[in-house]
Amino acid sequence: MEINSENAVQTRQNTGSENRKAEIWAIGGGKGGTGKTFVVCQLATSLAAMGKRVILIDTDLGGANVHTFFGIKSTEKSISRFFEKKDRLEDLLISTNIDRLSIICGNSSTISPSNVNYAQKVRLFNHIRTLPADYILLDLGGGTNIDTIDIFLLADKPIVVALPEITAIENLYQFIKSAYFRKLKAILGDLNLKDRSKEIWQNRDQYGIHNIIELIEYLKTLSPEVEKSLEANLSDFSINIVLNKVRNVRELQEGFSIRSVCIKYIGINALYAGYIEYDFQFWRNLSLIHSAPRFIVSHSTENEVYKIAGNIISGDQMKIDTLKFL
Repeated sequence: MEINSENAVQTRQNTGSENRKAEIWAIGGGKGGTGKTFVVCQLATSLAAMGKRVILIDTDLGGANVHTFFGIKSTEKSISRFFEKKDRLEDLLISTNIDRLSIICGNSSTISPSNVNYAQKVRLFNHIRTLPADYILLDLGGGTNIDTIDIFLLADKPIVVALPEITAIENLYQFIKSAYFRKLKAILGDLNLKDRSKEIWQNRDQYGIHNIIELIEYLKTLSPEVEKSLEANLSDFSINIVLNKVRNVRELQEGFSIRSVCIKYIGINALYAGYIEYDFQFWRNLSLIHSAPRFIVSHSTENEVYKIAGNIISGDQMKIDTLKFL
């Protein structure tokens, strides 16, 4: 049976939610270079330190490197075997030197995102939910290709990582908008409103519409059914923002600005989960070696990530503390 990729993005909220055991976090963002893999590895480590059973899966099929952060050499025991040889995901788990934390490696040498269709991705998520864990974290590839966006939308907690730099923030906005529009497109498809909404948007001046938020509000007036569906399906779409390599108060505050833009101009419920201060020694050491028994970060970084993980779990916003930068 063929799976409609636009309708299937609703799978997470429509099936099996009562029986699932693990909560899935997907960590994505704009282009590469933001330290996204560093952040997801730190979040996984922090959750394990809280006593949670954690599985970290490298789904960056174009540039898998999660294993490197844990001092694990590339192995044939990778996620590619799930797609190519139908191996069980549980049989692909690799223990790390951190209690309660296991990983499933990626392997970019044998499989690429273009080789994985949407049906396979949905099958992957169905199998992921059977894994014995409290939290399952997915390290996504960079960019806005459809495969990455689909996995991002299927997660319970979508998380985006950016640097406090103008180009990185612009790339982040593009990623967030792409995810939101793909989700909206799927909803409109279910309501048979894709052509109608396209016509309205193309002639938006005639309808007095200036942005996507006003388009959605206009569509809600078409019928009570449309209003109910849009509110139900869009109200639960929330993203968590994490800033990496923050150096000062000005950069720290960029997270609040990003959140405001998401809410005001895109219409997405966004939370600034927190920031990670630039750890010069860590990034210097990482550039000098290819692997280590364990990636070592400062106590300050550990505390920052612990707070971020707690905020994502509880749905809270970070509380600003500028004293450390003074």
